Amino acid sequence: MLACTAIAAFGMSPLQGDMNALIATCSEYTYLTHGKRVDGTMYSCTSLGTKLGGGIGTALAGWLLSFSGYVGGAAEQTASCINMLHVMYLWLPMIFNLLITLILTRLNVEKAVEDLKK
Repeated sequence: MLACTAIAAFGMSPLQGDMNALIATCSEYTYLTHGKRVDGTMYSCTSLGTKLGGGIGTALAGWLLSFSGYVGGAAEQTASCINMLHVMYLWLPMIFNLLITLILTRLNVEKAVEDLKK
């Protein structure tokens, strides 16, 4: 599980590293199309979204484990709990990462900004 988590983190690192550049490019696009600077607002919304997402994600993990019959401190967990762990650590991240990849491959903000500057 740790090895797969490390591989997943390595795969997500380009997005995390480029997130601030993506926000700045989107902000520049907004400036070029509407004439308003919204850099601070965009960074604040991103920060809020990260915090809300972390809180909701943590709560959701607890709710899913509770739903699956997780018993804290038990020597062995039920089969439904083990299956839920597989869903939570393998299938859900894979689905979300595929969706994110699909969205980002269709995102052409840099090209739109270059076209507007011309």
